[in-house]
Amino acid sequence: MRWLVVILICAVNIVLAENGTGTDAVLEPFDYYSMPALSELDDFDLCLRKPNSLYCIVDFELLEDDTPLYEYIKNFSTLSYKNYKHTKLHRGVCGSEHCGLNHTHANASEATTKSLKECFNRTIHQGYGLQVDTLSVRYCKTQNDHIPVDALDYIIGAILLLLLFVNLGCSAYYFLWPPDDGEGNRFMLAFCVQKNWKALKHGGSAEGGLFKCFQAMRFYTMVMILGLHSMIFIGYGYTENPEFIEKSYDEFFKSLLFNARVIVQIFFVMGGFLMAYKMMVYAETHQFTLKTVPMAIVNRWFRLMPAVLVVMGLAMTWVPHLGSGPMWDAVVKRERDICRSNWWQLVILMPNLFPFEHLCLPQAWYLGTDTQLFFITLIVLLIIWKWPKTGVPILSSVMVISLIIPFLQSYFMNLLPIRVSIFPESIRDIFGYNDTFYHAYVSAQGNWAGYHLGVLTAWFYHKAQTKKWDLGESWLLKLMCLVSIPVALGTVLMGWDLHDREASAFEAAVFNTLNQNFFALAICVFIIGYFYKCNKVYVNAVEWGPLQPLGRMSYCAMLLHATVLRTYGGQMRRSFYATDYTAGESARFSEDQDDIQNIFRILLVKSSDFFTFNVRGQVAPFAPPYLTSLKINGEEFCNRPNLLWESNPRALDPDSWDAAKCANRP
Repeated sequence: MRWLVVILICAVNIVLAENGTGTDAVLEPFDYYSMPALSELDDFDLCLRKPNSLYCIVDFELLEDDTPLYEYIKNFSTLSYKNYKHTKLHRGVCGSEHCGLNHTHANASEATTKSLKECFNRTIHQGYGLQVDTLSVRYCKTQNDHIPVDALDYIIGAILLLLLFVNLGCSAYYFLWPPDDGEGNRFMLAFCVQKNWKALKHGGSAEGGLFKCFQAMRFYTMVMILGLHSMIFIGYGYTENPEFIEKSYDEFFKSLLFNARVIVQIFFVMGGFLMAYKMMVYAETHQFTLKTVPMAIVNRWFRLMPAVLVVMGLAMTWVPHLGSGPMWDAVVKRERDICRSNWWQLVILMPNLFPFEHLCLPQAWYLGTDTQLFFITLIVLLIIWKWPKTGVPILSSVMVISLIIPFLQSYFMNLLPIRVSIFPESIRDIFGYNDTFYHAYVSAQGNWAGYHLGVLTAWFYHKAQTKKWDLGESWLLKLMCLVSIPVALGTVLMGWDLHDREASAFEAAVFNTLNQNFFALAICVFIIGYFYKCNKVYVNAVEWGPLQPLGRMSYCAMLLHATVLRTYGGQMRRSFYATDYTAGESARFSEDQDDIQNIFRILLVKSSDFFTFNVRGQVAPFAPPYLTSLKINGEEFCNRPNLLWESNPRALDPDSWDAAKCANRP
């Protein structure tokens, strides 16, 4: 009996062992690192050290088959909201070393494509048992490949040198022969470094406190935008560990950056508020007619365009000559070519109406959106001013319309929730063919509600001033101000799980309608609370001195930082390993361009005020928002700068401001 038991036990063990062996033979364990690398770059300089060498940037798709590894790759790529498409691989290959090519293949002909496909088909099959289906060659580089200097380069360079010499000449004249009366020629002062540097550093001390918070809000917004764009930079680049981006959607702080686009609503709220408030103030003492509309648009163009033209001019001429690298043509030369063909889209301030992947300075999409909303709001305010009793109905109707349009658009076009519109493969495509990004993210209708909330805030605040409401002691306003920041932060967390599931069309429409506008509403409450000093902590957080000049540089930082990131990424010689440190380092690298931004601000942005200060009073309300408190001949003007604009334009010199009596006024 004992022998029978022993025999049965041995038989069972043998059967189990055989079954286990069979299972292991059929099921091979795969993990992330079993897949071919998503992107790789061979060493650029090492490859091109020989005269006949060739370096190519290629993209190729894997051939679909029934192998277990391909099935694993396909299933992993299915969750596209946070994973790359790992069936599409990207390579920078030394064709002369690995694929038997030479400089004669630099034209990326059909023969070059065929040779590279055979080369990669061989290596991919040997390493992973997979095959290449299709392959496309972006471009190939040789040792002597460079961008020649042309006539446009010389023309733009001469204009920029002339601008530099004008600034240096006016600054030297002001230094050597300072005016006795402290005023001087206003045409020269517009290009004087000393005066503009002083306005950049100390302008906030004379602002009476009314719009001081806006500079700090601009700075905080730009910090978040730089963080987001740094993550996009890593997502587009040839990283050795793309899982850094893919896992970022599950990590708390990094996922906040991918929803940082709601932070842009701060710009729209401020834009709507300043435009509406100054227009209402202006209309109290001037005629507000249809003639005001084109004058306001012309004035806006002159204020925005100098810095845009300089950054665009550099991007299309001299920046491409500053370096080289495997990705230089893909990010730097590409921007040069696009700007040379599509520059006019920025000049007319309508870039957001065109395909995003073909925009010159795509980070400037905001200017187009804001300009369109500026024009719409001008018409609305003109109607309200002509027929005051229609104010509440019209403003309310516009608010409802601005919410209904994005809801219907999102629902019937089946758009994604905006939060997931920045997914890895879309970053790879520079947001091309991304309907959600184009129709909801950068469009005027997608941001209309936030802008209009700023207009409503200005209308409410102007009415409170006119009626002399004492809201500073209101406990309700203090409570609303206190919770405004937590509510704003909470809206950034909305849709936390949307990267892990597919939202219905209705859910996406509701999210796209409410998410960013809850944030904008919270910012509006914060602004009103700030005006009435409802919370000392919040007031101190936005009135801290160093934030004022940093906020004034935000416009130049917005225009310039993406070009800096492109040059930084384009010159990288090999694939890089992404970490939290490198993400922060790339953001810091952009922020470290403060010296350049200072120069741009001093030489360009302030000189653009030359055009604003020398037009007739019709355009006065659209002057820079820091004109809030002045004192001339003993008469004080608080929050009504346009009363003295035509009579004494020299009073706009910050040295003549006296805000002492107005500093404590809301």
